[in-house]
Amino acid sequence: MKCRGCGAELEPGQRQVNSALDPILVTSLKDVQQTGGVCPLCGHYKLDPHSRRKRVLFGVFKALLLVATAIEIFFYISRTTERSSAADAALARMSANPAIEQFLGKPIKIKSGISGEVRHDETGWKEARLTIPTQGPNGEAVAYVVGGKGRTGAWTFTSFEVLIEKQHKKIDLARGISTCSSSGEVCDAAHPRRRS
Repeated sequence: MKCRGCGAELEPGQRQVNSALDPILVTSLKDVQQTGGVCPLCGHYKLDPHSRRKRVLFGVFKALLLVATAIEIFFYISRTTERSSAADAALARMSANPAIEQFLGKPIKIKSGISGEVRHDETGWKEARLTIPTQGPNGEAVAYVVGGKGRTGAWTFTSFEVLIEKQHKKIDLARGISTCSSSGEVCDAAHPRRRS
């Protein structure tokens, strides 16, 4: 049986209350229709309960989307910071090398466009594989680095090659040798002139 006031489906016990309160229903329904709210006869909301559920679900969805966005922003900033940390350590090592200083000049700066990633393992070890574009007053170079770092301590580079395209030079800072790209001859990394 349905409520005569709002049309909601009634339970068996509510049927008796519904029929006993007919005189009161007429005056109360006028107020409910004007203001909305709860049916005085059966206690159901006059408003559609499905639309209320939709609003609640939509609000929960928006909150979850906001939380997911915040988490993604946190991880993006974290990755960018770790890449910048490794790139700054590489730049310091490049700036201390006399051969690179002679080719690029001082100060050497990092250009935009660092690519690569920093990975973590469960022990806290971070491994970076980066391509770092740099420039100085005399030219530009690209550094290809692979290095690692524990939870504390400095970056240690296992592979560190600097390619200076304009002079056709490749300097390996990890092994301390320099190669003249056009001839393939090995040059001294500390002194850019060829060995005799």
